[in-house]
Amino acid sequence: MKLIGFGCSFTYGSELQSLDIDPNDHWANTQYRESNVWLGRLANKLGCTWDNLAEPANSNFAIAQQVADYFLNTRNPDEKIVVCVGWTNRTRMSWYSDRWVHNGFAGGEHGWTRSAREWVANCTSASHDMFTHNAKLMVNSICSANNVQLLQFNALGSHNPTTYPNYFLGGASMDSTLKRAMQDDPRLDLVASGGHPNAAGHEYFTIRLHDFAKERII
Repeated sequence: MKLIGFGCSFTYGSELQSLDIDPNDHWANTQYRESNVWLGRLANKLGCTWDNLAEPANSNFAIAQQVADYFLNTRNPDEKIVVCVGWTNRTRMSWYSDRWVHNGFAGGEHGWTRSAREWVANCTSASHDMFTHNAKLMVNSICSANNVQLLQFNALGSHNPTTYPNYFLGGASMDSTLKRAMQDDPRLDLVASGGHPNAAGHEYFTIRLHDFAKERII
């Protein structure tokens, strides 16, 4: 079995850095990062492999498109997979030309299109909700149509209600769960300096996610 992960920096593993690797050597750190983010840790606990397809600053709109693209162009239908999605902040958006550009990284070398500027200026809370709910419906429908199990949760933001039985911690997020744990027990150190989960934070969350996966998904 293989876990196929989609999401933002919380699934990509931003700020997970091996101490014996030059911080500027990003690619040399890939194995450490992917093994220590929640997806790699969960796969290890379940005794399976994984592919991490998350992107920093990703949007829920893009995540849904990436899941669809995976099923259309990459998936091996003979391989047993579980799709794992860490949904992100609902206010994010992405544009695609030859690759995805996310509004968190837009500007500078990527540049802003007129439509992107207008979207950021005029998009309402109702629009954010619509994109996020539609993205979830799309991913759940794709997995259901292909008889593939889906494990999902909020990595950032609390965009609910949801009625999906495969949804972990529907009323909270990975981000809020770790911060609440540190408030309850000041001895815990679960978040890196830039706000992403550190290795201990990913392990703390994975233990709880593993119990849910074993009960509901696997």
